Amino acid sequence: MHRWFHERYCDPAYETPYSSEIGDYFYVNGGPYDAHEQLMARFEGLVHDDLIQALADHLVSVTGHEWAPTQLTYYNPDEDVFVDERNEPTVRLEQRLGEINAVLGLGGDAFAEVTARNLVFASVISSLETFLWETLVYWVESNEGVVKRLMKEHPHFRDQEIKLHTILDISDPIAFARTRIRSHMQTMVWHRWDKVSPLFQYGFDVRLPSVEAFLEPIKVRHDIVHRSGQTVEGKVHEVTVEAISELSKTVLSFANELDREIAIAQTKDLFI
Repeated sequence: MHRWFHERYCDPAYETPYSSEIGDYFYVNGGPYDAHEQLMARFEGLVHDDLIQALADHLVSVTGHEWAPTQLTYYNPDEDVFVDERNEPTVRLEQRLGEINAVLGLGGDAFAEVTARNLVFASVISSLETFLWETLVYWVESNEGVVKRLMKEHPHFRDQEIKLHTILDISDPIAFARTRIRSHMQTMVWHRWDKVSPLFQYGFDVRLPSVEAFLEPIKVRHDIVHRSGQTVEGKVHEVTVEAISELSKTVLSFANELDREIAIAQTKDLFI
């Protein structure tokens, strides 16, 4: 956790211009960030809260409460996704699912087939995450109403402190807000439903469709990606073709239902 944090956040003295006249930093790349908030957003549920708190307290004792982003954290267009059409996220999702499921047709020995199935299973979850990211990107870029709702109502943006002097540098507040939102989205873990759901709730006034069917598959994906396909007890996952097919169908159904909910929201005045 210590290494993860320092790769993404630093003492503002290293990365942030300082005004001696005003006596403060210009957080031109976002921030300031709170160590406890960022650590909890990333590691809550994976690491005991007491350990997270202990590390946050240590970081504050060394540098203080305000942290600047490193290049790994602030908005980077080269690491973003771009969506031009309303239905593009769903079209891309269908294409990705078709392409990754085609891997199952490749030959190989028994070990290779097990590995291929596991990787395809993990990729289905990744495709769902990308769909959510791309959907929100489209609306943030194409609709000021969504941007305004997120900035005014989502706690992450609503409660973010902005130094008064920085307001003078904001000639295009909507563009500024879009960059802030997309910067946050780049750091998201898109299967953390407690973080993802509020983006759609405040941005569109819609609830995500039920994610219950994804809870266990996400645990399996975690083992595949981070434990070489083994559980904590050392048991090897052997995902079946049927499980992959069922998960793919569930992902598509989820995506289509979310699209319908957003379409209904369009008929309201939320998108003005």
